[in-house]
Amino acid sequence: MANAPLVTLTLILLNCAVYFFLQSGDDRVLQQALDYYQKSELGKIEFPAYSDWLRDHVGDDDAEQRLEAMQGAPPELKLALIESDPIFLEALRADQIIDPGHQGHAEWRAKRTEFDRIRDSTFTSGHALRFSNVEPGRMAWAMFMHGGLEHLVGNMLFLLILGLLVEGALGPWWYLGLYIAGGFGASFATVAWHWGDQGLALGASGAIAALMGAYCVIWSRRRVRVFYWFFVVFDYVRVPALVLLPFWLGWEVLNLWLSGDTQIGFDAHAGGIVCGAGIALLLRRLGVVRNDFVEEDEREEKRDGHALAYAKALEQIGKLEVSRARALLENIEAEEPGQLHVLTALYRCARYGGTADQLDAAATRVLSFPAKDESTIGELRTVWTDYLKVCAGAPRIAPPLMLRLLNPLLRIGADADAEALLHAIARTHPKLPALASAWFAFSLRAPEASPQRRQRLEYLARHFSDSEFAPKARFLLQQNA
Repeated sequence: MANAPLVTLTLILLNCAVYFFLQSGDDRVLQQALDYYQKSELGKIEFPAYSDWLRDHVGDDDAEQRLEAMQGAPPELKLALIESDPIFLEALRADQIIDPGHQGHAEWRAKRTEFDRIRDSTFTSGHALRFSNVEPGRMAWAMFMHGGLEHLVGNMLFLLILGLLVEGALGPWWYLGLYIAGGFGASFATVAWHWGDQGLALGASGAIAALMGAYCVIWSRRRVRVFYWFFVVFDYVRVPALVLLPFWLGWEVLNLWLSGDTQIGFDAHAGGIVCGAGIALLLRRLGVVRNDFVEEDEREEKRDGHALAYAKALEQIGKLEVSRARALLENIEAEEPGQLHVLTALYRCARYGGTADQLDAAATRVLSFPAKDESTIGELRTVWTDYLKVCAGAPRIAPPLMLRLLNPLLRIGADADAEALLHAIARTHPKLPALASAWFAFSLRAPEASPQRRQRLEYLARHFSDSEFAPKARFLLQQNA
């Protein structure tokens, strides 16, 4: 669980909890507001006033056509049209549309105030970010609120994808700080862009956009997969992550400039990307980024490439195309050293198409591999027995390396191979200091009074007569005579 994205999952749960529990009563309150609007017949006063205002201030054919289409529309659609026009609402609330001199102004004002009170009693209205207001509490709440299920699901999907990457790269606490700071940065961008306007903003997309900016900076020049599609073609290319930053930011700025009032927070997205990128740059300079995590994708791709190259090398060894196989294997060993199967394949290359020196060097690399488990020992045993056969029982590698193979062979019960190993060392390096001790310990592995023990002790007494173990061997031979 050390690498589990706990903060990301917690943020997703918080967003869902706010939407399904705290915002869940908003629809009921809005229905109450609509019922009151219809019952109080506010629409009979406000919609004609809005129609006149629209003709005076817009005055084009499109406006007239929209009004004609809305004449027979139900009250809720007429109300939605009025509520979607912040300029008109601002003038309406300032008594510029229905002025105090208008007959029935007081009654209208009372009803409008009551309608606003009911509508604004929703959780969303009480906590969402308000344009032209710097309110830290609302900025914080807005990061966890959404305008609908589709809005929530889309944001949480992006949060999960980006969160898995950025939290892994920064660790939980730095990641949480970046997310919150990025969310505030996005909120400030919204307030600045809409300064002087009336309206609300909400959603986690600003904080998520900060993760996008951070991702580009953290992965920087490392090449990442970018998926694309063109009609029926779906594929990916690999580009440096930093290249994505101007594209993502440019897309948000372009939409902010061209799209007008689409109810999409392109301003928040752009602000979040810039803020996230800036914070990530600072964290990189502070050495916070976990480079092992960031580089894992490259390592995985390299491992995949090595697996293909290894399979190709084995195929070439089978065809006795040794030089080509060796080139592939040496490249793997240089980029990802210490893999026994690669070293073994290189030994096979030397075995089938190399000089004696190359064979000795390849055997040395294999037999120097740590004997950690039975599978590894079995591989070392196979190479050793083959090498011993090629050398006609007179191996040319360093005697301490050969002697180090003794205990692993004994661990898997390969006593015959262990004895052959000791005989090989005795033939090539009879004066090796540790050899007599190894022979004595090996002799004691055989059952007491058995022919195997006697033969080994006799060999020790005869060939290592000057060692301290020779008298012990003779004594044991006398005891079992």
